[in-house]
Amino acid sequence: MLFVSKLPIEARDKMLYAALHLFTSKGFKETSILEIVEQAHVSKTTFYHSFKSKEDLLVALCKQLAEEIISEVETAVQPEKKMAYKAYTGIRRYIEICITRSTVAQLLLVASVGVSQAVEEVRREAHQRFAELIYQTVQAQIPDSVSDEEIRVVSQAMVGAINEVVVQNLMESDQDVDLDRLARLLNRIVVGSFVNLSLKKNRGKILGYT
Repeated sequence: MLFVSKLPIEARDKMLYAALHLFTSKGFKETSILEIVEQAHVSKTTFYHSFKSKEDLLVALCKQLAEEIISEVETAVQPEKKMAYKAYTGIRRYIEICITRSTVAQLLLVASVGVSQAVEEVRREAHQRFAELIYQTVQAQIPDSVSDEEIRVVSQAMVGAINEVVVQNLMESDQDVDLDRLARLLNRIVVGSFVNLSLKKNRGKILGYT
């Protein structure tokens, strides 16, 4: 769904594609199931064979989009060897997707907020997946004096910070965004947070605080 530019062949994909277009152009609440099936060129019967409701369709759509974005970031990060390069490459790819597919980012980060508990669960799962990716990226290079729990907490905080920057700079600003500059800045913040955590723990151990 992330890079599809024309109506797919499979019925379920047609409905996801139509819903993505309608939810991002009209809004979730303003879109009816009838509009979705008409734009997807399927019947209501076909719709209810795949989804229980419009909300169920939104859940499936958000889940698939989040999976595709995470896969794109993982693919970008994989060839890099050093933590700083991995972080920069992953952040840059994520921001790039949010710029080129701004309607998708708008749906996932803003428009879907508060729609339902099921949608919020998908958003939380996506947040956790991104945090886990950051954790896996830095965990092997962080000193043993820093616990896994601390690394995970900082990873979760970094995902929240990056998403907030995306919303503020890409969705609520009319100014053009310098992708490389923003990615470098966020990378310094992410890497710096883990470096400071490591140094603080080691300093505390030396001084007898931990």
